[in-house]
Amino acid sequence: MTMLTAGLALLMAAAAPPAAPEIHCKGHEDNLATYQAISKILFNDRDASRAGEFYADEFISHNSDLGGSEKMVSNPANMTRMWNKSLEEDPNRELIDNLIICKDDFVIAQVTLQGDRAGETLKGKPEGRQRFRASAIDMYRFKDGKVIERWGNADLVAIIRQIGLPVDMTIKPLPPED
Repeated sequence: MTMLTAGLALLMAAAAPPAAPEIHCKGHEDNLATYQAISKILFNDRDASRAGEFYADEFISHNSDLGGSEKMVSNPANMTRMWNKSLEEDPNRELIDNLIICKDDFVIAQVTLQGDRAGETLKGKPEGRQRFRASAIDMYRFKDGKVIERWGNADLVAIIRQIGLPVDMTIKPLPPED
């Protein structure tokens, strides 16, 4: 294979649409459909005005974002604010579902996030946006078709490194127990 052929193959692979996600949700099609609507409408279409369609009036959030923190009660209004802030900081963000697993009332998705960050996370950086691509896992618990509990973890170290911010990986010992 020549260098030109190899280069063209790499470009074509990078431009190829993502493969369909692997889905394991037999018997849980309603929760799967709701998760897929969240993925499309909130994550990719970025329509924050529709957050109330997906979240219960009160739900538990385990995320450290505007939508929650360490196990706090949240609501659709907080989620609308979170999604609007997300759009402001990264209007080009995209979520790609790779693996979706449903079990009882839960939907767990391993996803790829890609976008370009701006806003408060890049204070002190030169103007412009920095591209990133990272893995994340989202987990939702549903009741009556709405999210009643949510968790989400993204590889923030990968994102921070890719957008050019320093990462302090110093491991600090835990204080002694009393």
